[in-house]
Amino acid sequence: MKRILLTTLLTLFAAAAFAQTGAVTATVIDADTRESVVGAVVTVIPDKNPDKKLYVTSAYKGVVSLPQLAYGGYTLTVAFLGYNELTLAFTVDSARKNLGVLELKPGVQIETVVKEVKALRTSQRGDTVSYNAGAFKVTNDADVEGLLEKMPGITVTDGTVEAQGEEIKKVFVDGKEFFGEDVTTAIKSLPAQAVERIEVYNKLSDAAEFSGMDDGEGYKAINIVTRENMRQGQFGKLYAGFGYDADTRTEDRFKYIAGGNVNIFNRDSRISIIGLFNNVNQQNFSFEDILSVSGNTGGRHGVGQYMVRPQSGVATVNALGVNYSDTWGKRDQVSFQGSYFFNNTRTTNRSTTDKWYEAPMAIDTLSTAGYSDTKAFNHRFNARLEWKISENQNLMVRPSFSYQSNDPLSTTLGWQYGESGYSRTNNFSDAMRDGYNLRTFAIYRAKLGKDGRTITVNGNVNYANSSNTSDSWSNQLGSLPDRPVFDPETGAWDPEAYTELRYLRNLAPSSSYSLRGEFTYTEPVAKYAQVSLQYRANFEHQERDTRSYVTGDDFSIAGLTPDPMLSNSYESNYTTQRVGPGFRYSKNRNTFVANVYYQRSALDGRVTRGESEQIRHTYDNFTYFMMGQLNINSENSLRLFISSYTDNPSITALQSVFDVSDAQNISHGNPDLNPSYTHRVNFHYINSNVEKGRTFMWMFSLQATSDYNATHLVQSPGVMEIGGETYTPNYYSTEVNLDGYRQLRTHISYGLPVGWLKSNFNVMAGVTYTQTPSMLGGVVDPVTGMISGGDRNDSKNMGYDFRAVLGSNISENVDFTLSWNGTYNEATNSLSATATKNRYFNHSARGDLKIVFPLGFTFTASAAYTQYVGFTNDYEDSYLLCNAYIGKKVFRNQRGEVMIGVNDIFNQNRAFVRTTGSGWTQNAMNSVIGRYYMVQFTYNLRLFGKKGSRNIQDYDGVEQPRRRPGAMPPPPPGFGPR
Repeated sequence: MKRILLTTLLTLFAAAAFAQTGAVTATVIDADTRESVVGAVVTVIPDKNPDKKLYVTSAYKGVVSLPQLAYGGYTLTVAFLGYNELTLAFTVDSARKNLGVLELKPGVQIETVVKEVKALRTSQRGDTVSYNAGAFKVTNDADVEGLLEKMPGITVTDGTVEAQGEEIKKVFVDGKEFFGEDVTTAIKSLPAQAVERIEVYNKLSDAAEFSGMDDGEGYKAINIVTRENMRQGQFGKLYAGFGYDADTRTEDRFKYIAGGNVNIFNRDSRISIIGLFNNVNQQNFSFEDILSVSGNTGGRHGVGQYMVRPQSGVATVNALGVNYSDTWGKRDQVSFQGSYFFNNTRTTNRSTTDKWYEAPMAIDTLSTAGYSDTKAFNHRFNARLEWKISENQNLMVRPSFSYQSNDPLSTTLGWQYGESGYSRTNNFSDAMRDGYNLRTFAIYRAKLGKDGRTITVNGNVNYANSSNTSDSWSNQLGSLPDRPVFDPETGAWDPEAYTELRYLRNLAPSSSYSLRGEFTYTEPVAKYAQVSLQYRANFEHQERDTRSYVTGDDFSIAGLTPDPMLSNSYESNYTTQRVGPGFRYSKNRNTFVANVYYQRSALDGRVTRGESEQIRHTYDNFTYFMMGQLNINSENSLRLFISSYTDNPSITALQSVFDVSDAQNISHGNPDLNPSYTHRVNFHYINSNVEKGRTFMWMFSLQATSDYNATHLVQSPGVMEIGGETYTPNYYSTEVNLDGYRQLRTHISYGLPVGWLKSNFNVMAGVTYTQTPSMLGGVVDPVTGMISGGDRNDSKNMGYDFRAVLGSNISENVDFTLSWNGTYNEATNSLSATATKNRYFNHSARGDLKIVFPLGFTFTASAAYTQYVGFTNDYEDSYLLCNAYIGKKVFRNQRGEVMIGVNDIFNQNRAFVRTTGSGWTQNAMNSVIGRYYMVQFTYNLRLFGKKGSRNIQDYDGVEQPRRRPGAMPPPPPGFGPR
């Protein structure tokens, strides 16, 4: 497989290297005033293939750039309203050709003639896909999220943005970071009206960006390019609403919402403020989960590794964020970007869960009902300070600070019954968690005279501290053979004989710090080639002091000592060093990068309280990264990544401690866990037909992991003696290393304009295959907690998804979006004797509409039908969610709007989730906001320019050097192939 991929890649690059192409440049000016003309439409027609026209627009200072044209003859035309058309024939016969100054002569003005040209939707430059915002019409009060939903190849689901099959990790505005790593907040903080274009690209890491040596630690990002004349002024949206819930499903009958965003731009100096306060479960943000309360364990990259979406349930939200950026110095050599975000939530959730255990597990059913009440606070600050010391030197510092507190209270009651017998679930937990994380990253970069010779030195310091105090009880009786007695008065099974509560207080403070340093040297070896050498050293220290007390029902620990079987104090040191060479070849925007590293990791862990234990491991690995970017022409590009990396197990996974917080589901750490080793392949193909407005994208990814951190699960392990207490858990588990984790995903998207409907149509389809290994069964050693024996089970899931979106492009007064998306899944377990497939399907059809009628009356509505079908378990659930509001535009230029309407007209809202695992399928229902009535007022702030005009029409488009009477503004610069 590797040989085929490498041979294909090298063949493509060899073809690109020997192809005869040349770069063509020119400058467009006004023949009379000698001023540059920005936005002139330039058409290039090859003599041999006149149907394959190329389009570009003149950019800043009238510059025209065509990076690669095949040798041969061409005809060039330059058109701009108010000027006579210019035609020029030329020949490309060298690597660089300058056509010089192209002078446009003013023409006769015809006030009554307007030529309508199809707006350019997309263009490409290397791996960057640029979307012309003007080609996707939305209402004047829409935000960037509404604009993204209409663009081909981009999906937005619950605030998570995916482009070309990859999740967006950061949002930039005019090249500057915007609200750090919180993508959800960023796309809701700017009005769509301020956007000139959206750029989707692969952002390199800070170190790789300067040296040009891609290190594989980049990520997918979006850059929002704002309109030129909206970069100086104040704009945004403010709103407030009050409502009433007549048939409430929550504790609050009176509903409220208030918030908005205000952007104060003065060229490079920019302040953005966002606020949100409500009790209708609007959570337009992500939060940094440094306490892992969401179950997120992070990722290997620092970017966005802890950013997660809010949890299930109904939340009361108070959130406030500020983003500031500026540039200082005579030569703009110092730039600053920083943001602060605070949110406070109280989330309540009433949930029900039905879980079916299937072969190869004993056939059981678990049904539970739960309640949770969670209070959370999050503070997050991050900044980026860059000093361009000189043309050859650069220093950048990134400080950040996060604080999180989480106070959850939860109860769960239920029964499990089937082949294993009958058992009662009775769990309670009341916890208080808080922690902070302080990070600083710095990088110094210098060019050493010769073009391509650079050094990059970077390092970071990270310190984290957290505490976790919890009181809990759970039923420590396992399954019993007799059927419980049914009580007709209560309508439930009598739980008394099946319940024996065990009370526990748990204290688990932890802290960690890490130090990392890296040195990279690059040296040119040819006109288009560089070699590099990189050395990295990383040290991570972690401490965790787990103290568990078995108490009475008052949770008092007076006079008690920590249970030795449930408690210990553990610390570990990970030292990782890697060194290796790299190679880079780049010509005509075609690039090939290859790096290989030798990596040595050493673990030194020890128990400092409790039973003495020393853990020492040394791991030797080779990791690699290869990237190829091939720009076939101005409309077609290929990008291929091949890489490998390692992931170290967490300190909690390595602790040799029993976790009995849920006495029916006991787990234990494994001090012998090895790091996992993953190979990854990513392939992207993009085609943008600028003339016809069509976009096609294909993504393929493959991931294979050895020493995968898998679960070893034993059902009904029998009686266990832990810390002098007797337990008969239903399930016991620990982590083990297994080879064979696989994930394959392929995804295509196709977008085109539908002229007769004045709409844009986008379709997306994909297939995802996942194989997850685990161990089932075996015998538990009561002393070490490890499991011997058992059988391997590979849980395989094949998922097919399809999405179609039709978005209106009629006008700002008629905006509709129709969409349908469906997912079909098949799950199998290798240990199942019958090889039965667990099949289920869910789909949703949605429509959103807003119409602005004459005299400013408005109608806003949405409808969504969702259906879940479980073929294997014969399960079906569906609901229809409809919202409708009528309103009236008020104030000058219709900046304000008053609306009255109803949310969830038929009171059918649901929150349903189906998941599968190794030998089980689960359906879960969570709390939602139902029907309520609301009156809401919205005001769109628009104040631009030195004269303070409030009419946005005065500022549409970009500044022009000259516009003659009767002439229409030109299209924005930068669209079309460059």
